[in-house]
Amino acid sequence: QVHCKVFEDNRSAITIAESSKFTPRTKHIALKYHHFRRYVKEKVIRLYPISTHEQTADIFTKPLDDVTFLYLRKKLNGW
Repeated sequence: QVHCKVFEDNRSAITIAESSKFTPRTKHIALKYHHFRRYVKEKVIRLYPISTHEQTADIFTKPLDDVTFLYLRKKLNGW
């Protein structure tokens, strides 16, 4: 049963989370983050790819132009 949905706009991050392989590019990732992979494999966490324009979290993490800011604020708050 899915307990958590994660909406991700970075396709590489989704690929890393869904893969159980260690590669030279992923071996530096801290052990505690590999628990996320286990939850994805066990289907406790479900990953959903979304467009970068739909990533609501960007309102908190990036400088945005007025149009994008207003769009994401409406999507977040409903106004």
